[in-house]
Amino acid sequence: MEIQQTSETKGPRINTQLLGIPKDEIRRIDVSEAEVVRRQYLSHIREPQVTIRPDGVQFNNSAIQMLEGAVYIYLMVDRKRKWLVIREVDKDARDAQRWCSVKDGARKPRKITGADFSERVYRLMGWNKGYYYKICGTPALPVEGEECLYLPFELENYDRYILTEKARKSAGVLDEEVGKEELDKIRAEAEAAKKAKEEAASNGTKSRRRKKHQHPESWEDDSFGEPYAQHKDRLQLPLLQKTDDGQLTMDLFDDTSERKRE
Repeated sequence: MEIQQTSETKGPRINTQLLGIPKDEIRRIDVSEAEVVRRQYLSHIREPQVTIRPDGVQFNNSAIQMLEGAVYIYLMVDRKRKWLVIREVDKDARDAQRWCSVKDGARKPRKITGADFSERVYRLMGWNKGYYYKICGTPALPVEGEECLYLPFELENYDRYILTEKARKSAGVLDEEVGKEELDKIRAEAEAAKKAKEEAASNGTKSRRRKKHQHPESWEDDSFGEPYAQHKDRLQLPLLQKTDDGQLTMDLFDDTSERKRE
C-alpha cells in the first residue's frame, strides 16, 4: 500500500488499510474555526519553561535538555513580538550567560540572578512584582543564516503565580511596587491557603489545594485558544544582526536599533 504525503502535509500518515475504506471516501471537514487548546490549560510540566522573577530568571530541566550540551546561552529579547529567545553560544562569547550547573557530566538548572534584567522585562510586559511568571518555549530555527536551534518564549502567554511575602522581601520588592489592591488580593489568597491547610491538618488529611495560577486577562474565560486558521505551531525567528566583532545579537531594549530600522 502506497501513501502519498507532500511536504506540506502535517501529522501522521493515513493508514487506509486500518480504516478499512479508501482515502477518497474519508469525510472531509473544515476546522479553520476550531480553537487549538492552549497548553497552559493542561499539564505542561515537561515542556521547556522559563520562570521570571523580580530578581532573575531560571529555565527548567526540559529546556536545558532541549539544547543538548549547552552550558552557555545568549538571552535575547524581541521587544516587538515580546519574545525571550535563547540559543547556545561558546563560553567566551560576549554577553554569554551560564544557564546551568554541571556535575559529573549532568547539567542541572541554575538561577541567573539579574534584577536589572527582570526590571526591564516586567516594565516591558506591564507585569506586577507581586507575582512570578512561567512561560513555555517552542523550538525554532532562524529564518536564514546558521542552522542552530533556538528556544523562543512568548512572554504574553504566561502562567502567573503569587510571590509569598518572604519571596518578595528576598527579591527586594517593596509593597508600594506591588500596590495596595494587588497586595490585598495576594494576602486574601494566602489566608485562604493557610485556612485550607489548617482544616486539612485538623481532619488528619493533606491539603488538596493546588497552587493557584492565573492567565493573561486577554484570554477569555470561555475560550480554549486561537482558531486553527490563525494558529501557528512553529515560530519564525527574525533576522539576527551582527555586531562589529562578529557576534550575533538581537535588539535588547535598545531604542536606537529600532529607529535605525525605521
